[in-house]
Amino acid sequence: MKRAIRQIQIITLLLLAFTSVRAQFDFFPEVDYKEHPDHFHIGFGTSNFLGDLGGKNGIGTNDFRDLEVSQFNFATMMGYRHAFLKNLYGRADFAYGKVSGSDGLTKEGFRNNRNLNFKSNIVEVDAMAELWILIKNRKGHQYDLERVEAKSGPWKIQSIYMTVFGGLGLFHFNPKAYCEGEWIALQPLHTEGQGLPGGPKEYKLWQVNIPVGVSLMMRLHKQMSFGLEASYRYTFTDYIDDCSTKYYNPSDIALAAPKGMGDVAAYLSNPALGVANGGKPNYVTAVGQQRGDSTDRDGYFYIMLKMDYWFTPSNRISTSKGHKGLGLRKARKAVKRGAL
Repeated sequence: MKRAIRQIQIITLLLLAFTSVRAQFDFFPEVDYKEHPDHFHIGFGTSNFLGDLGGKNGIGTNDFRDLEVSQFNFATMMGYRHAFLKNLYGRADFAYGKVSGSDGLTKEGFRNNRNLNFKSNIVEVDAMAELWILIKNRKGHQYDLERVEAKSGPWKIQSIYMTVFGGLGLFHFNPKAYCEGEWIALQPLHTEGQGLPGGPKEYKLWQVNIPVGVSLMMRLHKQMSFGLEASYRYTFTDYIDDCSTKYYNPSDIALAAPKGMGDVAAYLSNPALGVANGGKPNYVTAVGQQRGDSTDRDGYFYIMLKMDYWFTPSNRISTSKGHKGLGLRKARKAVKRGAL
């Protein structure tokens, strides 16, 4: 948790530093905010997990130093946003991804011997605030009024902009381990004695997260923009991979397991390989010994290719000087007639 707080502090400082030099960038013209206040967006990409299982050849962490490239999985998202201020949008998203990890992917002795694995689907909904900052804007057509002799087509770079966002989310996960040819749901098995006498509290499959992220977008059409978005999810659980604390008595786990699952539950609580520790005694996986690291919460992230669709209601009013009070269609006709 301390590491997560430090990361949030670093992100906050970076945002403050960026805001302090925002004068180097142009904000979106007021007409963009008023003519296109509502957007629909959709994205396709990948997700990955940062937690106890798998990762690099070192002690497990929940940050990018422990990223396992082979565990990228498919992810997608869709959402809606509305402009409340000139450059501040409210955003609601639905996202789906998959996360996974395996101790067999690391050569770090303790984790490799631990021999745990998992996968889980992630389904989430998020409510966020999003700040838009224009980086480059195409000159001309500032107020979305067509030139009489315009010859260029609609598909061209209108602007380049970035967004920074953050908020609160609710997500569902369900860790499963591969055992004897099938995937077994781990939460009902109490693999660390969750909910049992002397064990940790039983974890819930619905949890709260804090989504933060940034996107770089290119507006290629009056109503469409495309770009890349990266976002991270801070969570308040260490059980996305069903691994957090200490080894529990496998006999008690077997007795508490669902009917017919006792032996499987006992095995999945401690499937250690029993390998040698560089000439020393085998890595200890006895009851009460460390199984995971409860000081670090799990996290996951998305990288998405994204498309935004900008709605243009027919009854929106142009706010350019000299056209205020005219409908957008009337203003265009007036320009073509040379009346304005």
